[in-house]
Amino acid sequence: MEYVDRQTGEMITVYVFVACLPCSDYAFTLATTHQTTDEFLHALSCCLRDFGGCPKLIIPDNLKAAVIKADRYEPDLNKVMEDFGNHYGAVVLPARVRKPKDKALVENQVKLVYQRVYAKLRNQTFFSLNELNRALQEKTMEHNQTRMQQKEYSRQEKFLADEKPLLGSLPDTDFQIKYYTELKVSPNNCIYLGRDKHYYSVPYAYIG
Repeated sequence: MEYVDRQTGEMITVYVFVACLPCSDYAFTLATTHQTTDEFLHALSCCLRDFGGCPKLIIPDNLKAAVIKADRYEPDLNKVMEDFGNHYGAVVLPARVRKPKDKALVENQVKLVYQRVYAKLRNQTFFSLNELNRALQEKTMEHNQTRMQQKEYSRQEKFLADEKPLLGSLPDTDFQIKYYTELKVSPNNCIYLGRDKHYYSVPYAYIG
């Protein structure tokens, strides 16, 4: 999807984060401008806030924003993803590489989002990310409120009745990203932190 920058007229292409719960298939979508760890975790925290609770298990795709090293049994999560799981009291278990069955529900949900959300917005023009996300939220809610095939209820009804009561409560504060890096102490007993472009002094015993 995309939106138009009002200042330059440039078309800004976005990525769309899609998630769903396993029992009700209740869906969530959010457009982001990048696929960085910051934006992925922002989307994931918005998702949990929308659900009003947190499941015991989160199964993300095997993307670089969350996983350092893929492994069938013991994938290495990046430290920030680990912190996220600890903050919300959830286990993070990424899907295995090239194993679509591990995330079959959300793969199907992506297909439904194309049909029931993207298709309804394809002829509309948006002029900001917020405007696009409001439209995504509205159409996703319509999708969640539509009666499911061969069922007597919608995804939202199933979610509210059976799944939401089982979600863990959210922490009082949203997750705040902490960054980690390994640095070598220079002979002037300082380290240079590239993220904020400042030098910091360190006890001289740690030089080298």
